[in-house]
Amino acid sequence: MEHKAIYKLCKGLGCCEACCLRYIGIKNPNAYENSINFVTKYNDENEPNSIEIKNNNESTTDNEKNTTMSSTKSETNKSNENNDNSIESTENVDETTIEVNNEVESNGRTSPPSKKRKVNICVSCLGVLQEDNWQEGFQMVKELLDKKGYECTTFACALSAPIATLLREKIITLNIVDEFPQYDAKVLTPLKEAWKWSFGVKLSAYINKTLDSGAVSPLLVTVNMDYTDDLQELEILKLVSPQLFEERRKQRRRFVTEFTRRSVEQALEKATLSSLKAAGAQLVAVRARGVCGYIKLSRNLPQSPWILDGKRVLPSSVQEIIFAPLAKCYKWEEADAERRLKLIAAGREDVDVRCLGDGRPFAVEITDPTRQLTDEELKEACKEISNSGQVIVKRIVPITREDLIQLKNGEETKSKTYEALCIKLSHSKYDTDHTSPVRVTPEDIDRINSYTNTDTDVRIAITQKTPIRVLHRRPLLTRNREILELTAELVPERPQLFVVRARTAAGTYVKEWVHGELRRSAPALRDVLAARADLLALDVAAVHLAWPPS
Repeated sequence: MEHKAIYKLCKGLGCCEACCLRYIGIKNPNAYENSINFVTKYNDENEPNSIEIKNNNESTTDNEKNTTMSSTKSETNKSNENNDNSIESTENVDETTIEVNNEVESNGRTSPPSKKRKVNICVSCLGVLQEDNWQEGFQMVKELLDKKGYECTTFACALSAPIATLLREKIITLNIVDEFPQYDAKVLTPLKEAWKWSFGVKLSAYINKTLDSGAVSPLLVTVNMDYTDDLQELEILKLVSPQLFEERRKQRRRFVTEFTRRSVEQALEKATLSSLKAAGAQLVAVRARGVCGYIKLSRNLPQSPWILDGKRVLPSSVQEIIFAPLAKCYKWEEADAERRLKLIAAGREDVDVRCLGDGRPFAVEITDPTRQLTDEELKEACKEISNSGQVIVKRIVPITREDLIQLKNGEETKSKTYEALCIKLSHSKYDTDHTSPVRVTPEDIDRINSYTNTDTDVRIAITQKTPIRVLHRRPLLTRNREILELTAELVPERPQLFVVRARTAAGTYVKEWVHGELRRSAPALRDVLAARADLLALDVAAVHLAWPPS
């Protein structure tokens, strides 16, 4: 395969250097640390591989500028002429201008005018892999870590990228296959891997912590990249795979969110270049880059005060941390706050379970408030809550009583995505050598990733009796529950461990589903493995419920 030709095609479509390497199939982490230098081997001898940065006071004639612009457009047009199946030229891609503020020197004089760099946002990764877009994320992570004061020398990082990147990757790979029929799309390096090898490495130096795996480091930084046109771009998939989304529409109770990673992957599985073009799919210009958000909760914090036999079990709770600054705004004593403030959340997580991603949707109902809190007071309340080091609330906005209907209904209709660190405790019936130490095999992972017991979009239909641990407060019932999506992967250098990511219907007891709880939950994950298994750590990665109402 001619890597140079693939590189030129991807650049012509509007990909950044790192994404060009991904489509070529480069798996070398060092390549992504400095992709601009690495791709020089794929450029023509006299072809520039980076955008020149000039001081505003450096002289550049209009003729020079015009020549540069003409040259760039000419190369783009030439690439598109050679690739008639390209869905849309990137000649008109918007540019984001990054400015460095002027600084005042010690003698009182202003430093020279700031440098500017114009960067085309990548049509594939939406800027996720472009170093010019990282500084804000670096600063946010450092400020959060400094504020919380984690005593930890290592960290792990995880990426939640816009779902639209899946559609864009499909369009680009189909264009490559159309131009080079022998191209194997499976060589594509996953976005999250390239991101860890680039962003993660640079972040490590910025925060002075060693980058490690999530199975080893107790500190996980999850970066959520939002893309404003995400859902709008995915709408065309309803034309590409109408039956899939019609079924999801009919089952709204089960599928609260139209576009999930799983549903988009299903819609794209058999998509062709012609079907995507017929539906109107385009590699349109990216109008804004992603923004970051972070949430990390304690594994030692209940949602509401934990009182047992009249004694407090744990010193605080999510509810109390959120209530404290709001009560302060009204100058209420603790007893008044407990009586006049009510926490309404879309479900709850166990004490030892973190809630990551965008967090768990909630509302605070205020009885007989004396006034409406100002935006500034609400921002200050968010800041004080986040300073607790255990709970982060990014935004509080006023809502109406009617809005609460959506939140309360969501308790029964939403789905949640969990990430679980699991351990295999015994040999399975599929293991050929029962004398060697227990380890998770690639066959075990394949078995989990392919298992299903239904002929619908639901991966696994299960029945669960009320767990023993909650029988003291809930009636003994047998409930039907669903695992909607399920993937598993090995944990490097930890042969007994594996990570499971599962999206479940509301009310599913994930802990019991993993180990089976004396066959009270069936089929359990241990049944799929045909071996004893248990759960070591559990996180709520996402609660799929749009909140607050727009």
